[in-house]
Amino acid sequence: MKTISKLLIICILGLIIISCVNTPDKKEINNVDTAYIDQYFTDFFARDCCGVTGADGFYSVALPDDRTVWIFGDSFLGTVNPDGSREKRTPVFIRNAMAVQDGDSLKSLYNVIDGWESSLVIPPNAVKGTEFSEDSLWYWPGDGFVENNKLKVFMTGFYQADTGNWGFRWTNANIAIFSLPDLKLENINHFNYPGEVEIHWGHAVCDDDPDFTYIYGAGDKYPYVARAPKGNILANWEFYTGNTWVSDSRLAKPMTSFKGSEQFSVIKLNGKYVMLTQSGDFLASSLYSVTSDLPYTGWDNKKELWKLQPIVPAKDLFAYNPVAHPQFIKNNELLVSYCVNSFSLDDLFEDANKYRPVFIRVPISEILNK
Repeated sequence: MKTISKLLIICILGLIIISCVNTPDKKEINNVDTAYIDQYFTDFFARDCCGVTGADGFYSVALPDDRTVWIFGDSFLGTVNPDGSREKRTPVFIRNAMAVQDGDSLKSLYNVIDGWESSLVIPPNAVKGTEFSEDSLWYWPGDGFVENNKLKVFMTGFYQADTGNWGFRWTNANIAIFSLPDLKLENINHFNYPGEVEIHWGHAVCDDDPDFTYIYGAGDKYPYVARAPKGNILANWEFYTGNTWVSDSRLAKPMTSFKGSEQFSVIKLNGKYVMLTQSGDFLASSLYSVTSDLPYTGWDNKKELWKLQPIVPAKDLFAYNPVAHPQFIKNNELLVSYCVNSFSLDDLFEDANKYRPVFIRVPISEILNK
């Protein structure tokens, strides 16, 4: 049980999730009146069997054939009981997985190696196919995008460096490349761009510019930005210093003066670039947006959009890491998900709904209007 507790605390820092059962009036759970819970997507991921039944991360990428691939961090598998409880099983969870949405269907993607459920993407030098094989070395995923008819997903490597609950450390940055349309892993490319602080590149990607793909990372809770030539993410990157672009990653500076979440989104809406991130801490935070004419500077028009919290408040629950899903814009409302988790391991086994995503709708006019 100590091993399981250690695993859970590790994943809390990385990325985790909760969801909901009933939908109370939004004013009962939130004081931001324009956004509201999207019940369809919240229910869509409240699955009780047959793949991932709880996860965090919840990036999504629209594929060329109108499907969407969802990218998860730590993921529970197995069956949820009729009373909502979760059986304790081996492994407790896997470090990353995906799911393909095609209309109203959803198919989970992960590995089974020698009978052991395993992450979809495993570091090449990690031990495979044993109960806790991914506790010594693993990947937590970042954002993804489609380039040259391949799905490319950022993967951040971590390893267990020290004993204790917080003994994990960042080790490397990678891009996993998947074939389309079958989503088979073809290659894992490592890249090395050191900085003055440790920056986890690839936690947001904006591919709406005709000349560059913009790659964002979090360092000491500040957002940084780099760029690669359009269509060639593996080419040498440039890094924004606050004034200009340079080839030396060590000269990169935060692109804003304010802090945000480890995971966030930068998208283009109606000709404006929008960054959505989180303010505050795990226990008292909000989703907010800023806008700019450029994807790397000039951010202003800050708006608080939603109090990040569980639908049903409960002791030990917290919410974090909101990301946008612009392929699901409907009625000029943007779909946004966020993660919720508990500081208590037992919560996740007693009630599976405490490890599932919450989805909300935010009017685009609320983000863009000044």
